Formats: sequence, C-alpha cells, structure tokens
Amino acid sequence: MLINVSTLLQEPVGSARDYQVVDEPVSVLEAGYRQSVSGRVHLLRTERGVLVSADFALASRLECARCLLEFEEPVRVRFDEEYVAAETITGEPTEPEADEFRIDEWRHLDLSEAVRQYEQSALPLLPLHREDCAGLCPICGQDWNERRCSCEAAATDSRWGALSGLAEQLRTEESHGAPEA
Repeated sequence: MLINVSTLLQEPVGSARDYQVVDEPVSVLEAGYRQSVSGRVHLLRTERGVLVSADFALASRLECARCLLEFEEPVRVRFDEEYVAAETITGEPTEPEADEFRIDEWRHLDLSEAVRQYEQSALPLLPLHREDCAGLCPICGQDWNERRCSCEAAATDSRWGALSGLAEQLRTEESHGAPEA
C-alpha cells in the first residue's frame, strides 16, 4: 500500500493528512504476503519524515492448532511508526537505523511491511477455530469434532501412563481391604 507524501514533505512540521481505505491491497512479495485492509491512516509531518498512525481491520487465514482446519479470523492492526525521509526538514541527510521504515526515493510510504509485522504480532499463538475444538485422534487422525473413533489411545493420553498405573494399584489395594491413605 503506497502513499505519495511528496507534498507533505514540503510542508512544515505538524502538517497532517487523513485517509480512509477500503479493501486496499497490501503485499510483501519477499515474504509471500498478500492481504486486504480497511480502516484509517493519519499522516503527520515530523522533522525526520512522516509519523503514520494506522488503524486497520483485516481477515487473517489461520489453521486451527488442534484439528488443522483453515479458517478466517478478524484481526485489528493498530500502529504508530515514523517513516524516515532521505533528509530532514532543514535539508540535512538522515541516517535511518536498520529497523526503521523509510520513505523511498520517489517519496512514497509503503505500509505493507508494517501491516505484515503488526498482523503477525496480533495473531494468537494457538489459533482455534472454536474454543471447544476437540482436535484429531493421534492414532488414526479422525477429526473428533465430526465423530469419535474407536482407537484405544483416543481415550487415554500416554503422558498420564505412570499415573494411571498408580491409580490401578490404589484401586487394587482398596478392593483387598488395604487401609485408606
């Protein structure tokens, strides 16, 4: 998503612009990223460049962490980032840090990489298509949201094996009249 700021860069510090965007395409080819955003963008002229305040809504394609079903999740992306121009308002050259966003030589801001980064940080670590997702059987791969399978391991989690052995021992002791603990 490119925004031409050549006129804004010629104005004094504090000059501003506001934009509304609807289904604006955003892409970062190197990362294989494509998205469509809607929302607002506020641009503010600073001494080093332009401060971008953005508030976007988008729909992220995710894969459920339990059953691997693909689904869309609405995500809200908000950020304030300064895009640094090649020179300050007084004409002095700037030396942006490696992680700073830049205004290109044609005086365009490209919001695509910022949107990609902020979307990634807004996504859940374990996305679920619904809270009560039952997941997949670890033996046969049956989706337990559709139906249960008859795999023996489906009922028991092997990580609890040692405790289930202890539980069986306690049940045996109780049935033989051992004193309660």
